[in-house]
Amino acid sequence: MDDFNPLVLLIPVIAGFIGWFTNWLAVKATLYPVEFVGIRPWFGWQGVIPKNTEEMSRSFSSLIRDELVDMEGIFADIDHDDEELERVVEEISVEIIRELSTQLAPDSWARAREKLREYINTLVRRNVRRVTVEILDRMATEASGLIDVDQIVRDAMLADRALLGRVLLEIAGPEFKFIERSGLWYGFLFGIAQMAVWVAYPAAWVLPAAGFLVGYLTNWLALHLIFEPKEPIQIGPFRLQGVFIKRQNEVASSFADVIAHAVLNADNMLQHIATGPNRGRVVGLLEEQVQQSMAEYERDAMVAMLVSKEKLDEAKSDLLHRIRHIDMSDSRQIKTFANQSGQIRRQLEDNLVALDPAEFSGVLRPVFQKDEWKLILAGGVIGTAIGALQVVVLFGGFS
Repeated sequence: MDDFNPLVLLIPVIAGFIGWFTNWLAVKATLYPVEFVGIRPWFGWQGVIPKNTEEMSRSFSSLIRDELVDMEGIFADIDHDDEELERVVEEISVEIIRELSTQLAPDSWARAREKLREYINTLVRRNVRRVTVEILDRMATEASGLIDVDQIVRDAMLADRALLGRVLLEIAGPEFKFIERSGLWYGFLFGIAQMAVWVAYPAAWVLPAAGFLVGYLTNWLALHLIFEPKEPIQIGPFRLQGVFIKRQNEVASSFADVIAHAVLNADNMLQHIATGPNRGRVVGLLEEQVQQSMAEYERDAMVAMLVSKEKLDEAKSDLLHRIRHIDMSDSRQIKTFANQSGQIRRQLEDNLVALDPAEFSGVLRPVFQKDEWKLILAGGVIGTAIGALQVVVLFGGFS
């Protein structure tokens, strides 16, 4: 091997391929497969995120509950004159008037003068609106005791183990691409040094050993440069900062959007209220408002002209029965109260932007920390195999 072998020039190219391939594989192994593939317990793989969904969902849900979402604040910010709420008030009022005129007192309603009907219509709408505002005000002080954000987030992610991966792809797509691309460039640069060593000392073990270092270090560097340095460092004309940290405002917008619409949406919150441990408290809140409303009707002399006390008592009993057995997850009116994705999105984004770099890195860092060493070591092992293949294919083997 005294004469120069031009195939040596391929070493940096192959090293670049090793860096790219091992980093690409690390990204895919983080996300896929969603279900375990292989023979338990000896051989196989499940994506780091799907495998650790339960633990990661706890980390995500704690961050969202403690730092990013204040349910009381969300309900406190709802405009009581919002068009959607006015529509709900109108729908409920129309339904009450319909039951009054067709079931409770059809004959009295038919004989009533127009002014009396107008009075009852106004009374019902005023009462329904008062109840609506009262419920919102109560939610503004008691929402965290009625809606367990922590549980909703965990339930959503455990019900669909691919969901967390989709969330992370949405908010960290550029970081995953950075991992892949950086492997190519770091690998090429390491390959130049590898080529120099091979030219000076062409021992068969050099390329497998260098392949291990390339695969290991490119994975390690790519994963750490996503988050480090947390604070920007100025080196001459260059400003260095972790790739993920640098995109804080952009990530905050994407994260808020996907969490508000895919996790903390009206359907998930209603399902939680309908089947969760706090259903009884929500039902109790509705029952309390019904009792107050019916008491107001019972005291009203004009209502007494249309409906007897016995009929009002029957109506109250029937309404309380329906509330106790209501399917909250299928109630359009209740869904309007729960559908606060816009408010949740704004609050999530504002609070994420306000986090300091160390806290912000906690949004994504736990994803890579779990089993990170396996991904980095796998890069080294694959690099070793490709290095050995170079010796055999390019330089005639280990003899």
